[in-house]
Amino acid sequence: MLKLVSLIIYCFLIFPTESSWGNQFDILNSPPHLEPVGVRFSQNQIDQIEANLKNSLQNLDPEASEIDSLLKLGKKASAWVNAINATRPKSDWLDLSSPKSSGGISYKSPLKNNTSLIKAKFDDYLIQTSSLISQVLKSAGTFPSIPPLSDEEFILSMRKLDRLYQATIRWAYAREWLSWYINQSLFDVRGYLILKDYKNLENSLKNFSTLSKDEQTLLTQALLDLCRNGDFDPSDCKTELSPYLRRNNLFGFYERFNKYGKAMYDLFFTIKKTRPEIFWSQGKTQLNSPFLTPKDLEVKAWLEDNVEEEWSKFGINFNIDFKDNSSEEFPQIQFKEGVTANVNGIAGNLITMEAEYPINTPDQMWTIRHEYGHVLGFQDCYIEFYDTKEKAMIYYEVDVENLMCSRNGRLQQTHVEQLLNKY
Repeated sequence: MLKLVSLIIYCFLIFPTESSWGNQFDILNSPPHLEPVGVRFSQNQIDQIEANLKNSLQNLDPEASEIDSLLKLGKKASAWVNAINATRPKSDWLDLSSPKSSGGISYKSPLKNNTSLIKAKFDDYLIQTSSLISQVLKSAGTFPSIPPLSDEEFILSMRKLDRLYQATIRWAYAREWLSWYINQSLFDVRGYLILKDYKNLENSLKNFSTLSKDEQTLLTQALLDLCRNGDFDPSDCKTELSPYLRRNNLFGFYERFNKYGKAMYDLFFTIKKTRPEIFWSQGKTQLNSPFLTPKDLEVKAWLEDNVEEEWSKFGINFNIDFKDNSSEEFPQIQFKEGVTANVNGIAGNLITMEAEYPINTPDQMWTIRHEYGHVLGFQDCYIEFYDTKEKAMIYYEVDVENLMCSRNGRLQQTHVEQLLNKY
C-alpha cells in the first residue's frame, strides 16, 4: 500500500493553490531563497555564511576546516581583481561577471557538490591554470597589480576560480539546511524528463528484459522518480514496482504514475497567480504593466531597456506603464545591500535588488528580467536538493533556455502563451 509522505504537499500537487511556488513551504522552517547558479552572492550573505562556518569550527565540525580553507582560496579571485582595478581607470576595470551565456546546467548533467567534490575541483583548477597564477594563489603575499597574463586570459581564470568560490559558499550554506534540502527531492523531475525524451519508450518497457543493464537501471530509477513525484514514500514505490516487474508490465506502472511527474513538471511553467492591474490592450497586441516610477531616472531607463527589450524579441509590445505617487499597490523596485534579489511572492509587488553591484553588469541585467517574470506570475524552474544516496547536493535547470530556470535562459514562446491565456 502506497503511503503519502505529506498530505499537504500532495494536495498542493493535485489541487494547486495560488500560493507562490517559491513559498510553498512557508508553513515549514525553510531557508532563504537562492538565485540560480551563476548569480553571485552578495558580501553580506558571504559574511553570514562565514559566521555560521565559524560556529561550526568552534563546534569541531570535521568538514568545516576544509570548507574554510577552500573559501579562503576562492576569495582570492575577487581580491586579486580588486587589487588590479585599484590601479586602473574605471573604464578599464576587470569584471568577474561574464556577459557570455553559461550554457545552463541540464538535468542530463546535473551539478553535484559536497566538500570532497568541491576540493577535487579546486585541485584540478590549480593544475589546469597557468603556473603564473597558481603560484600567486598558493602564496601568502600581496597580489601583483599587473596580471601575469593578458587581461582576457587572466579574467577567464579568475572567473573559474570565482565560480568554485560561489559553489563553496552555496554548499556551506546548504549544510545548515540539509534536512530541508533532503525533502526537496520530491520536486526532482528527472524521471519524467528522461521518460518523456526516451525513444520507443512503450516498446522498451514492454521488452524490459532484453535491454542492457544500464538501460534497465536508468528506466527503473526514472519510474521510481515518477512515483516519488506523487509524494509517496520511496520504499513504498519500490515495493509497488516489484509486481509490475514480475508481470513484465512496467508500461502499466508508467501509465499509472506518469501523471504525477507531469503535474510536477507543469507546475514549474504554469502561471497560478496573476496581478489584477496588468492587462492586454484590445486585440492583445500590447501588454500593459503598471509600475511605480522609480525615484532614480537611471533605474527607470534600465527597466525599460531590459524588461521591455526582452519581450520585444517575440513581437510583444510590452509596456511598463509608470505611475507617479499612486495610492494603488502597483509593483515597485528597491535596492538593498546584502540581499538575494527577490520578489515578495509570485505576482508580488516589491522587487528587491542587490545594491552592491552596478545595475548595468550582466548579472544585474539578467536578474531584473528574471525577477520581473515573478511579478507577472512566473515561477522558478531550477531544482536543488540533497541526495542521500550520493551524499551530495544536486542542482539542475528544468529548461536551460528558459529565463526562469537558468542564468543562461531567455524568454520563451511558452511565456507568451501563458500571458495570453492568463491575462
